[in-house]
Amino acid sequence: MDRKPGRQGFTLMEIMLAVFIIGVGVIPVMNLFLSGSRTVEKGGEILAATIAAQDIIDRAKSDAFLWDHIPLEVRIPDDKYPEFTIPAFFSSKYQATATLVIRPAPGHTVLGTGFNEENLIELSVAIYWIENQRPRSNRLVTYRANTNSFTMKTSTRF
Repeated sequence: MDRKPGRQGFTLMEIMLAVFIIGVGVIPVMNLFLSGSRTVEKGGEILAATIAAQDIIDRAKSDAFLWDHIPLEVRIPDDKYPEFTIPAFFSSKYQATATLVIRPAPGHTVLGTGFNEENLIELSVAIYWIENQRPRSNRLVTYRANTNSFTMKTSTRF
């Protein structure tokens, strides 16, 4: 476009082209930041659920509780077992519940004998919550061996 002598500035077409070029560059960057922040938020929720599940497992693994409660399935919260709780902020924000299962470890036998292993216990905790009207869950499983048992069976060959 021709400019008249003595006039300075940009034409409307130059301004529109500059806005388009900047928009094409800025929109993907903004989307990247938004998706990254959503991923961080989801990671924080999974971390909170994992910490809650680990706390429940740690309380259940104590010798004072564990060996007198095999098998056991507890829906948390449960007034009968107040020692097992979900953090209040997580429970109220996401309507979170949990299930604790204590049972003899399935599929484990005493090496070389074929007998079921009675001194190995499986503890699992599943945390359930609702995030953006979608059900979510996280499950942790661990094992605990009773090495102080007088009736412990051991392998006859290694």
